[in-house]
Amino acid sequence: MLNLNLATKKWIFNTWDVYEPEYFVSVLWSDMPTCPVKCSSHASILRNKILCKTTGASKCSRIPDLPHRLGMTTFCERTFTQKGKVTYHTHLHIFNTNNRWRTPVDLDLFIRYQAGLRIEKLLKSDTEFNEGVVVKKWVRDHHRYYNLKEQERQKRITHTRYTQDKDLLLDPENSDLLPMELRSNGHKRVFAGSY
Repeated sequence: MLNLNLATKKWIFNTWDVYEPEYFVSVLWSDMPTCPVKCSSHASILRNKILCKTTGASKCSRIPDLPHRLGMTTFCERTFTQKGKVTYHTHLHIFNTNNRWRTPVDLDLFIRYQAGLRIEKLLKSDTEFNEGVVVKKWVRDHHRYYNLKEQERQKRITHTRYTQDKDLLLDPENSDLLPMELRSNGHKRVFAGSY
């Protein structure tokens, strides 16, 4: 599992070294999903709506590939309610925006009232401590390791029956990640006759 987490970090950082994220977005879901698959499904809908709105595509199949659009790295983070129930929410690291939004408030309004307007499960509340969407400028020193620190924290929690892929929080289905340049991905090749 250590190799998988290390390879995942390298994969994420490989992308972020080329396209440094500009915004960090936390998204809460109104149904408080208790399964990472459901959280990923909600994130997929939001992602597709954002990409359709920003590219002008009428269908998801017409969304251009990166770098001809903005990109996202998506994480499903596990939290516990006051009653100890496990729920999931989404973190988006958004990059390659080409200065589409001037401030985090502009992106917040875009997600809530344009892209997310018809997404039933998107929590649209804006009350303190229960904001459905929180957008912040991406700060390298804080956000680069934010979700990766969560991986380490989750390893220490004893509720192992709730682990997903041994705490792999990255949502690869909804993330734009560049291919790794090294084909080995950290594996050593064993040549014939060397064993």
